[in-house]
Amino acid sequence: SDGFIAKNLITHLQDLDDDIELLLFNKKSDMKELESMIKTSDFIFHLAGENRPDNPIKFSKNNTQLTKDICKLASENNPVPICFTSSTQALLDNDYGSSKLAAENILIDYSKKTSKKSYIYRLPGVFGKWSRPNYNSVVSTFCYNIANNKKINIILRNIENNEIKDIIKFRKKCKNKKIKFFIANNPKFANTCKADGLYISAYNKKKYFMN
Repeated sequence: SDGFIAKNLITHLQDLDDDIELLLFNKKSDMKELESMIKTSDFIFHLAGENRPDNPIKFSKNNTQLTKDICKLASENNPVPICFTSSTQALLDNDYGSSKLAAENILIDYSKKTSKKSYIYRLPGVFGKWSRPNYNSVVSTFCYNIANNKKINIILRNIENNEIKDIIKFRKKCKNKKIKFFIANNPKFANTCKADGLYISAYNKKKYFMN
């Protein structure tokens, strides 16, 4: 309940109806507290998630395992609908996306077993009050970097042939030298689009081209 999406939701729900009782779970809470909250809940907003851990293992622990714990406790004590904030990265081959996809599958299985609905939202680049640059919002990062005259790296993934012309046009119109464009995993497209370099997702590395 400490994340910026949760804070915005809490504010909205409190403004919406004073009679709504909110039970808040955060990193300082333990499993006994979570179980107690679930037993008396009518609806669960599962907004917790790890997006920039110091160890990739925490993706699984805080995204996938926590979802499994929530579904298990709900199944055993009080099956209720669950709303889960996933990510469009669930479609990508990276640790964060994989942990979110695994959590989605756990929720789908929960719904099948309990007949309670799971609402899964694959959020794109989110932005709002309490979002933080270089942490949980690409929009916040762009705004912060532009305002402070810092560089911006834009990585374009899964480019199709019919998109190349538009990318080239946009590249020509972008006069800000602080903005660098990279094409992911496709050297041919990167050269054709006159990108600044190639992004290799398997190694999370950028390779600059010599202009």
